[in-house]
Amino acid sequence: MNAKRHLHYLFLAVCCAAVLLVSCSRPRAGPKLIEADGVQYIACGGAFWVRNEGNEKDPATMTYEIAFTDGLGSKRHLTMVRTIKISDLPDNTPECANSVRTQ
Repeated sequence: MNAKRHLHYLFLAVCCAAVLLVSCSRPRAGPKLIEADGVQYIACGGAFWVRNEGNEKDPATMTYEIAFTDGLGSKRHLTMVRTIKISDLPDNTPECANSVRTQ
C-alpha cells in the first residue's frame, strides 16, 4: 500500500512539472488581431491590454483598456471596451509590412 501511495505522488509530481514546463513558453510578440466591441483592429506592435475596475460578480460592469501601435505607426488607445478578443497574426501580415514594430 505504501509503494502505491509513493507511485501516486510521483505521478502527480511529474504531471505538475510537465504543466509548468509547457506553460513557460514566451508570449508571441508579433502582430495581433484585436476585436474590441465588435470592431477589428490590427496591432503591429506594442499591444497591451488590462481589465479596468468593475464588479467581479457582475461581468457587465467590467471594461478593458487597450493600447497598441497600428500599421501606420500611430499609437492607439481604446478605453471602456466591454468585449475583447485578441489573437495572433502571422509575422508577415501585409498591414504591418511597413510599420516599425515596438515590443
